[in-house]
Amino acid sequence: MVLVHVCMTILPAWRLHSRAGVRAPANVRDTHTTRFSLCTRRPVMPSQFLESDFRWNKRIVHGTKMSAAYWVIRTSSGKLVKIEYEHASKSGALAQIEGGNSSIAVRSGAPAVVIDNVLISMSGKTVTVTVLRKWRLSATVAPFPFGSLNRKKVLININIEPLYDAAHDAVAPHGIIGQSFDGDDVGVDGKRDLARAEETTTEAQAEGAIEGNWRDYLLSSNFATDFKYSRFDATSAAPRDVSSLTGEKHAYKPASVANGKEAHGDFVGSSDSEDEEMLL
Repeated sequence: MVLVHVCMTILPAWRLHSRAGVRAPANVRDTHTTRFSLCTRRPVMPSQFLESDFRWNKRIVHGTKMSAAYWVIRTSSGKLVKIEYEHASKSGALAQIEGGNSSIAVRSGAPAVVIDNVLISMSGKTVTVTVLRKWRLSATVAPFPFGSLNRKKVLININIEPLYDAAHDAVAPHGIIGQSFDGDDVGVDGKRDLARAEETTTEAQAEGAIEGNWRDYLLSSNFATDFKYSRFDATSAAPRDVSSLTGEKHAYKPASVANGKEAHGDFVGSSDSEDEEMLL
């Protein structure tokens, strides 16, 4: 069982989709330091939002960005592993087994940390957490878009890659992103921030693309596992009811996952190389 928390500060456009799930562009914002669940099942990803102002081409945007990633993982032997990676960290990520007396450092270039069926490694500024034959999840510290206008500012991008047919798991994934692995080949577009004034503040909360509302995904702490749609330690759970979503629906064929090889998921977040229209 994996719970992945991602402390995130979200820029004006956060694409709520993974190619392995169902494409569903949407934006999410919150104020100050708030934690959300991105994916819950055998990975669960809560996230934390921090406010951040930045220059977006010729505009000033008051938005939020991803600032850290947290994972909570139940290993094959029942151990509870907690992992954290913060954008300002100079020493890599930290992993800890519940009940243990010390943290395990995960550094770039060092051998992977192996705890039962979980591998934790770091290459450059990317931390990758792999649950064998289930999920590969990564977090990368990256510069803001339009880096020349936002010098010394960084954020975290995340990537979610299933290594199995997550859409037909007995425990359907959930969370802001995880719920898109619902197996119905229908994409649902949520509300996005499309204002192009010289100075704007993001407002969209993925309305229409997620079950309930953004408050249903709030978490009480970095390693909390409880929220309205939590699947952590569940033994069965149905996928979301797409018919109840109010966003614009369209056909979408997810990438396939075969022979234990992952589909190529999309980053959540943004980087200097991404096109503004794709982000908005």
